[in-house]
Amino acid sequence: SRLRVGYAPRQLKTEEEEAPETRSEEKYKILCSAQVHTMTWGSYLARCNTFKRWVDQCAHSVELTLGKLPGKEDESVQYNATMYVKSIPPVQENLGNVFIDVVDSFGIQASNVPEDYEIITQNEFQSDLFPDHKTHIVEHWYNCDPTDTYTHEIKEATPLKVGAVCLSCPRPDIPDDLPNVNFTMIDEYVEGNHISKWFLKFMASEGWTEEKMKQLLADSEYGTGMLYYHVFRTFDVMIVTPKESPEKLRFGSIQRIVSVMKSGVP
Repeated sequence: SRLRVGYAPRQLKTEEEEAPETRSEEKYKILCSAQVHTMTWGSYLARCNTFKRWVDQCAHSVELTLGKLPGKEDESVQYNATMYVKSIPPVQENLGNVFIDVVDSFGIQASNVPEDYEIITQNEFQSDLFPDHKTHIVEHWYNCDPTDTYTHEIKEATPLKVGAVCLSCPRPDIPDDLPNVNFTMIDEYVEGNHISKWFLKFMASEGWTEEKMKQLLADSEYGTGMLYYHVFRTFDVMIVTPKESPEKLRFGSIQRIVSVMKSGVP
């Protein structure tokens, strides 16, 4: 069975507004975790940090923790549910109900996933890879900004501002002396693996301040995805660099392309 999750946080009511009499003193405990090296990746930060921001704002009876898995025999910790990003966690009782957030880890095979684990995918086609598991569709945050019908005036630009934003990827083969073209490469591996670390470096000249950036990040309807859109929209053309592994080249690159397309930038 499948559940599709759509986002409209501004239409949600807090639990106090909706049913204050049903609130419980004991909080529902969720862990959002991953392999240690994965916790520095943008996928984990986008999925778990944004999840926590929405939970803290809209679900006060839920306590969401970001961090490493507890020890298998640690009886001092008991979660109701665990969301594990981009890999399969070990079976242990103190994790509660386990959800694997696949994102773009296409090497995860259904046959290796315990039958009672549930799967979070990005679309129905990805869910088809797990026919015997319960799946939940949660689109990638960068692809679900509510202003995806953004349009702007198309006009000739000289010089043409061309940009590329990616994480540890090769520089597009664009000559530095190409006439009437200004190319900017933003490598998040160099600048910082979360947009908040480098956004103002490139956007202060557009009138952005730290206060304005933090206000948008805290907005549960816009957040991180909208910051990327504002960066994309400073360019006339965006170059999307493909991922190198065969599976990510086939599937993950589409995610990047859609992100840019929905910002309205060619």
